Amino acid sequence: MVRMNTRGTKPRNTAATPIATTGQAFTAEGGMGWQRTPKGELFLAAVTSLNEDTFYETANNRTKRIQTLTASPEIVNSPEWTLGMVRWLRQEVGLRSIPAVVAISAVKERLDAGLTGTNRQIVEAAIGRLDEASDVLAGWMSLYGRNIPSCVRRGVADALRDRLSERSYLKWVGRMSAGSVTLRDVINLTHPKPKTKTQEALIKYALDEGYGKKGNDKQLPVIRARRRFLAMDRDTQIRALTGPDAKNTLREAALTHEVIAGAIGTIPADVWETLVPEMGYMALRMNLRRIEASGASRALIATINERLGDVEEAAKSRTMPVAFYAAYKNAPLAFAAALQDAANASLENVPALKGSTLVLLDRSGSMSGILSAKSSLTCQDTANVFAAALALRGENVRVVAFDNRMEDVKVTSADLLRVVDQMPAPRGGTYTPEAIRWAHEGGRQYDRIVILTDEQYAGGSVDSALDTYAPGVPVFTWNLAGYRTAQMEAREGRWTFGGLSDKGFQMIPLLERGIGQSWPWE
Repeated sequence: MVRMNTRGTKPRNTAATPIATTGQAFTAEGGMGWQRTPKGELFLAAVTSLNEDTFYETANNRTKRIQTLTASPEIVNSPEWTLGMVRWLRQEVGLRSIPAVVAISAVKERLDAGLTGTNRQIVEAAIGRLDEASDVLAGWMSLYGRNIPSCVRRGVADALRDRLSERSYLKWVGRMSAGSVTLRDVINLTHPKPKTKTQEALIKYALDEGYGKKGNDKQLPVIRARRRFLAMDRDTQIRALTGPDAKNTLREAALTHEVIAGAIGTIPADVWETLVPEMGYMALRMNLRRIEASGASRALIATINERLGDVEEAAKSRTMPVAFYAAYKNAPLAFAAALQDAANASLENVPALKGSTLVLLDRSGSMSGILSAKSSLTCQDTANVFAAALALRGENVRVVAFDNRMEDVKVTSADLLRVVDQMPAPRGGTYTPEAIRWAHEGGRQYDRIVILTDEQYAGGSVDSALDTYAPGVPVFTWNLAGYRTAQMEAREGRWTFGGLSDKGFQMIPLLERGIGQSWPWE
């Protein structure tokens, strides 16, 4: 028998994408694209949504589309798939509103179809922190009325038992009280069974406070310490935060920079000296401008830079390169080098692709929309970060920026954030088929093509262009907006990813080896 396991042996690439397509459809700009299956469309609509208006779709219309998709029999009859996606969206991707929308919409459709089992778990999976218990109940009542099914109430109660502690109460009760459904309402509607005596005392305390009574904090030391701190005058508070027992004061009363700023106003430099060592990586990264503006010492700035550039701490924080770029854009110059180091370290999540790679970078006008009202980042920023990351890690990467004109992007630095800064600004239309033709002029060929885009191209056919200029070449579309219509058919050798995380790039070498792509939570 001929030896089969040789160095030249390659598997036939039949690895399939779960984000499949069905019939043809037009993109928002009139290009010939493809409809996705309900699961594929729901996945991309959810993972790319920050509950904000986008260039082609309002947040309200996106929510309505998600609700419509959850009514599909393919999703109604797949409770474990829905549970996996909701849990992944909340825990791994870190989205808040959209997992709740998906969960309550899917559960409502399943109940209407007379289907039980897993509904309670789907609801619980959408709640990542205490205040989201209120969000889920308020969302259900706003969409479907005040009659809340037992599986929804029990799912919320399960989440409440796991997430209700003195610290979470202090952090989120204010936000819950500002909405239509307070913590008192959540407790009265769901009747959670306490796990411990302390939680039992906390539930009673929350109810008393919710009804305007003074709660009994005898068994609640953290709440009692917080009360003592807030009862002090400002000068005494500052002395407590800067004296020899300052760290104990912070820990015993669960004091965060938000609580302290609410109590004393602008935080002075000597208080930041106490706070910084106790702050998490994300909180530190998001407060760089405030710390520097306080007149922080050079020693404190150096300490912060050492933490920011700590590769292990950055990795534990699961901070994406995109988040480092956001900090880099907004932080004082004193922190730029440390953020650059941390961003470069985060490139370890991006595979070092062998051979030649063509990266097509959509820079059309529709890519210029901000990701959320609280963010300075745009879809274009995200695409630029991904393009720069692939270029810096890959063996031979050509980046072509395209709209109605095409140009090569020269990568002249080894620093990720500096490369992103040099990327061209968004403009014009989305001419993806023409970009494919332009990049292959002179007979140039590539081992793979990665397209970073919102997929809403104009004119021609992406499939036809790929069949003509890159037959048999693996093509990976990275969808950054989650619109309805796909730019190319999902078939052998052509895959679509979605979301704002760089994790999916790790699938590229596996797919090229013929190892099938599954849903991220499988």
